[in-house]
Amino acid sequence: MSQRNVKNGHAENSQFKIVFLPIETLKPHEKGSPLYLELLKQEILKDGVLKYPIIADEKSLVILDGMHRWLALQSLGYKKIPVLLVDALENPKIRIGSRRVHRYVNGTDIPITAKEVISAGLSGRLLEPRTTRHFFPFMKPPRIDCPLDSLKKSVPQDVSRYLAEMTPEECRKAIKGWLEELSEELDFLKKRIEEVEKEREEFLARIKSLSNNHFF
Repeated sequence: MSQRNVKNGHAENSQFKIVFLPIETLKPHEKGSPLYLELLKQEILKDGVLKYPIIADEKSLVILDGMHRWLALQSLGYKKIPVLLVDALENPKIRIGSRRVHRYVNGTDIPITAKEVISAGLSGRLLEPRTTRHFFPFMKPPRIDCPLDSLKKSVPQDVSRYLAEMTPEECRKAIKGWLEELSEELDFLKKRIEEVEKEREEFLARIKSLSNNHFF
């Protein structure tokens, strides 16, 4: 991995605490999708790098974001994984929703708590795929482009116990659901952009009115 990103196993940028951990020490809190796992495995092998670290709670090592990256590397036989550690229980800036748009608005459904997420990971009673969306003080973790050959290749592992059983029809429904969720976020952002542009125009009009009254 590039020295500008990580030095001695830790991120140089003090904003992020990134370490290399044995892959088996991490714990998922929800099941993975076999379809998404296969798509991600193909992408990782094509790139030859892991673009972003996964994100996990620093005390319990329960995975908060990057479940499928963890599954992909494990199924490919890699022994190490870069992890961005955060304090899920004590950091009020970390929020949990059930859809991507909940980054910007609170969900109307009953939210799951960080304590419940940690409990699911520690107990092994995994939630259904994509039950949670974790939102952090940053939009994205730092891009690290970690070469796969730095993660110590070993024997591929069977990760089927972490995957939901899905029929081809359920896989198609899952794809549709992901696309709908992305469209929902895009629609929200487009509407918000229009609202802010309108506010800007109205503010400029008020400024022009003050200018005409010799305030400037």
